[in-house]
Amino acid sequence: MDNSNTLQNRRFVGIKETLIYGFANGGQCMSYTFMSSWLVYFFVSVFKIDPEAVSFMIFVVGIWDTINDPIMGSIIDRTRTRFGKLRPWLLVVPIPLAIATVMLFSGPELLADEPVNSVKRIVYMYVSYIIWELFYTIGDVPFWGLSASISPNPKERTNAITSARFISSILGGLPGIVISPLIDLAKDGKIDVPLHTMFFVMGLVVSIVGMAIFSLAGIFVKERVVSLSDEPKFTDSMRFLFKNKPLMMIILSNVLGALGGIGGIFSTYYYIDVLGSATVSLFIGIPGTIVGFVSYLMIPYFKNRWDNRKIMILTGLYTAAIPIAVYFVGIKYASNIWIIAPVLAIQGALTAIVSAIRMVVPTEMISDTVDYMEWKTGKRSEGMAFSVLTFVGKLSGSIQKSIGTALLGASFVGYIIVEGVDHVPQTDATKAWIWAFFTIIPAVLGLLGIIPYLAYDLVGDKLKKIRDDLDARRMAVVQSENDGKAGE
Repeated sequence: MDNSNTLQNRRFVGIKETLIYGFANGGQCMSYTFMSSWLVYFFVSVFKIDPEAVSFMIFVVGIWDTINDPIMGSIIDRTRTRFGKLRPWLLVVPIPLAIATVMLFSGPELLADEPVNSVKRIVYMYVSYIIWELFYTIGDVPFWGLSASISPNPKERTNAITSARFISSILGGLPGIVISPLIDLAKDGKIDVPLHTMFFVMGLVVSIVGMAIFSLAGIFVKERVVSLSDEPKFTDSMRFLFKNKPLMMIILSNVLGALGGIGGIFSTYYYIDVLGSATVSLFIGIPGTIVGFVSYLMIPYFKNRWDNRKIMILTGLYTAAIPIAVYFVGIKYASNIWIIAPVLAIQGALTAIVSAIRMVVPTEMISDTVDYMEWKTGKRSEGMAFSVLTFVGKLSGSIQKSIGTALLGASFVGYIIVEGVDHVPQTDATKAWIWAFFTIIPAVLGLLGIIPYLAYDLVGDKLKKIRDDLDARRMAVVQSENDGKAGE
């Protein structure tokens, strides 16, 4: 059978558009990665709010996201304009999202005279973070929905997702490269700049630069796979969502594996309070960064050898085993920067071997679930499906941050915060707990995320049949349109 004329084998997306899609995500991630990496540290150590209050706020916003994201997904699926249903949102959201980011990091500046844990500080934290989450959702759901509608060709979708993940790994990390040495210089008294001013300026920069780049997606990237059905009702979208078993398995995997991310909450505190240097994290990360870039070249190897389900299971086991081993290797030297830094650098390099595939494949699997539901019901719901991607990502992040922050403030960990002092020495017991929560504990908990993939069946012959059937349907529509034009 000659497949050269099928839609899933034609070329629709050029290199320029693929790169633009990637750079747009990089711009978005300049603010998102800065937020996600430093949010807890900012609220606890810069804004001076108790970990318990921050933990509860993150939990509340996580509940808000369970409502916010699916509603936004349904609204997107009901959008019908000459620009498509995804691009209009990407055209309007960058400016309000930039303003919301600046607003969030302005809290310590605006409320500098307020005492620690004052009602005004806590209210400002809630309002600014909820507003930021709202506008981030409005931009993130249609952006990732675009990865499924940019082309009917699965390889071009993978290329677009790979571009987005690769470029965002570069641009998204830039704010951290700047802020880490500044924190150390301030801690050592070499610069007289308070932490709240550093974070405000960085928030301003990532807002302006990042959102300017993010706006490229709405301007230059096209939607090519359009919905052939009428606007779905919200109730229909929700019903289709829960009928999508493969998508449910992805959701469950992320939720169960969410506790595996609490190590990210403790990483900042480990470098600053245990090793005594935020900057050292940049040097430790260099081998992993280099290997991570190279790992994108290995995606075809992984995909030719295993299907997506096996990839996620095998790489999940691999990435859990490494920090477990590191914990025992470094348990006696967790505070010795000269011994532990090389160990962590090796850990980063080994983990980075599969980092690209673990970022690209889950997003690709979401696109497959969109095709699955179109094949099964005749309705295409990128908005609802990718609202799940963003919702699950934020829910997992909320679980990680909420529980991680609560653990930081737990009496057995004993983390100390002093009003008016940016850097407080911690006890040896506290440092030992931070080391454990940085390595072995999240690794063991993260293994739970592997279990649902055992029931994920959108692979092999089943996936091929779905793609072939959808291709035939789309070709029939194209032929019908051509026949109609010929008859005019």
